[in-house]
Amino acid sequence: MNLKPIAILFFLLSFVANNSSAQIDGDVYRQSITPEVKGYNGIEKKSAWCGGVNTPQVAMGDLNNDGIEDVVIYEDPHNLIKTFIGLGGNKYRYDNYYEQFFPKNIKFFFKLIDYNRDNVPDIMSSGLTSSVALYRGYYDNGVLKFKFYKDLRYDDPNSNGTIDVYSPPYSIPGVEDIDNDQDIDLISFVVYPPGFLAFYRNCEKEDGLVPDSVKVCLKDQCWSGVVHIDHVKAYGLNQGCIGFPGTCKTSKTTGGSSNLTLLDYDGDGDMDFMSGHSEYNDIQLLINGKVELGASKDTIISQDTSWTPNGHKVKLDIFPTAFWLDIDQDNDKDIIITPQYEGAENYRCIQFIENIGSSSNPNYQYRSDTFLVEDMIDVGKASYPVFYDYDKDGKKDLFIGSDGYYEGTGVFKSRVSYYRNTSSGGKVSFELLTEDFLGLSSQNFVGTSLAFGDLDNDTLDDMVIGRSDGTFAFFKNNATSSTAQPVWSLKHTLIEDIYLTGLDVGDFAAPFIYDIDNDGKNDLVSGNLLGDLYYYKNVSTVKGSLALDMITKNLGGIKLEKSTAPGGFTVPYIGTVDDTKQDYLVLGTYWGQIYRYDSITTGNITSLPLLDSNYSYIDVGARAAVTFANLDNDAASLHEMVIGNQLGGISYYKQDFPVSVDNKLANRAEVIVYPNPAKNTLFIKWSNRVESGNVTAKLISLTGQEISQTTYDNKETSGEISLKGLSSGMYYCVITINGTKTVHPVTVIK
Repeated sequence: MNLKPIAILFFLLSFVANNSSAQIDGDVYRQSITPEVKGYNGIEKKSAWCGGVNTPQVAMGDLNNDGIEDVVIYEDPHNLIKTFIGLGGNKYRYDNYYEQFFPKNIKFFFKLIDYNRDNVPDIMSSGLTSSVALYRGYYDNGVLKFKFYKDLRYDDPNSNGTIDVYSPPYSIPGVEDIDNDQDIDLISFVVYPPGFLAFYRNCEKEDGLVPDSVKVCLKDQCWSGVVHIDHVKAYGLNQGCIGFPGTCKTSKTTGGSSNLTLLDYDGDGDMDFMSGHSEYNDIQLLINGKVELGASKDTIISQDTSWTPNGHKVKLDIFPTAFWLDIDQDNDKDIIITPQYEGAENYRCIQFIENIGSSSNPNYQYRSDTFLVEDMIDVGKASYPVFYDYDKDGKKDLFIGSDGYYEGTGVFKSRVSYYRNTSSGGKVSFELLTEDFLGLSSQNFVGTSLAFGDLDNDTLDDMVIGRSDGTFAFFKNNATSSTAQPVWSLKHTLIEDIYLTGLDVGDFAAPFIYDIDNDGKNDLVSGNLLGDLYYYKNVSTVKGSLALDMITKNLGGIKLEKSTAPGGFTVPYIGTVDDTKQDYLVLGTYWGQIYRYDSITTGNITSLPLLDSNYSYIDVGARAAVTFANLDNDAASLHEMVIGNQLGGISYYKQDFPVSVDNKLANRAEVIVYPNPAKNTLFIKWSNRVESGNVTAKLISLTGQEISQTTYDNKETSGEISLKGLSSGMYYCVITINGTKTVHPVTVIK
């Protein structure tokens, strides 16, 4: 808990829902990947908690310096890095520990390359103020970390200055050794006219420079003699250039965005390339004839506008992109195909095409379209997790709805996954029983946000499904008793209010069932796209009947929106969130952060105090949807939390320490940690009221790794922690005094 002065506490408690920010509790929850999840046939999902993927850019590098290549996935729209540790062959396991060491400002594209030939992966990405930037990789205690090196610029032949290497926004350049001199070059589209390819040579070798120099020279603006013609799938070949470094002769060029992948497809030693375009659903393969022709420069001599490896159609509906990597780690490179357009394919989105030949004689065979994804919990687009004890064994199971799996041509169909809670002996675990609970796919719902609870006043828990169009379906429970496993059947495809008008919250209904007004009858609450929180009062007077009346669309005065977001996408949870066993209102948001409100049990529907606008400092990127439970029923009642997100996956968090109500006020002014941000030293001060025992200060990483622990005598009132050797980033300082922990987020800037 992040203890602050009492005055600040009461000031924050006076905030209502429309205030912009608040933070009462600190780092209560810690992300974890330890719970085992079994899929069908008892096969472990090795990356269950990675949070899913939709538009992955795939790269490889050795993250833990064990000699085995690992996989790194970058999701551009949400600036997310996901790390998967190699287990040998084409097997990988998600491990979030390594994510913290990647730069936070990556955008548009992500490459892991060894630009300085030191056998350590480096990063190439779009820079903060430039098109292309380099980050130098280095190992620190066996862990791959990065430091910014330089923006890539080159001498402008038309002036005495330098200009940026250009890579168009939302496009991925080709990065390989084009001229076979063992340093890394780059191919990207020129500024104007677009559609032609610029060859940026790394001139280290030519100029006799050391590997870290990375001197860029613009070699050619019409590389390989091709141009991408406007709204035509095929490239134009044999396009000439005039002058040097080569000025393109024509200006009839392409619209949209294209991604490039350089690869030696035919194993002859020159670089061919693959192209994926935002207007098409397949990959174009272009073959370089430099070796065949004995030419002095790269020249594309043929193309396949709809590449089909050994007859398999590579089709991802829109904007497929290729990655040339040794995925199976057999010393020849394979091909990965992924979509780079949100709103299209969201599950079959990593196609693995294995090279079963060799580097000099490749033979590409299609293997899977769910590579890595089958090891994840991934329900397509946007996930809505809910805990509910379905089999009545005393342990809450996990249900996950979504905005739907992509069916093609803009069509989505939703279903619900059901994972049974198999936890025992304090160890949390789940087993997938079905990915189409109750055969809900047959209903052709678009959007399945779930809520469980007795809504028709017959003591049996019903099921409500919120849909993407803002409406709700009602599934009545026909079980023999409240202790029996529910028997749900569709009673109302469209829930109506007492005026026979269909309930409609606009778009993206996200229901929750809870007795808001404390009258003994459960009400219906729902979030929506616009950031509202609808409250439908249960006014039924007849057992087994459904009667709802809309009271307000802004329960508690809540309206969550940001100018930078397309909507609030509020997703409510009401109930206990920690060992205090107090009920709170918790809201997930479009921007990936979690809001928590107090006083939900008072019946106050006009003004609920905002406690946290970034609960536990968690940010899942986009579309947070949260649920809580004490999954392992531990005696301390430390809760677990699962969060859904835009990518259709979920992440798992464990309450790190007890949050005592008494401690919230008793010691709030006891500890001060400064400065923040810090550089080399962190100072701690506490009051002189420490009665017995010692004071301990731990420094831990975001993923729970203990970095240092220092113990101070209780007679002391201050101390310090050395930050030397730490990388820039977020850490937590945990101070324990008289058995009470306080947690202080600390930013380190080097």
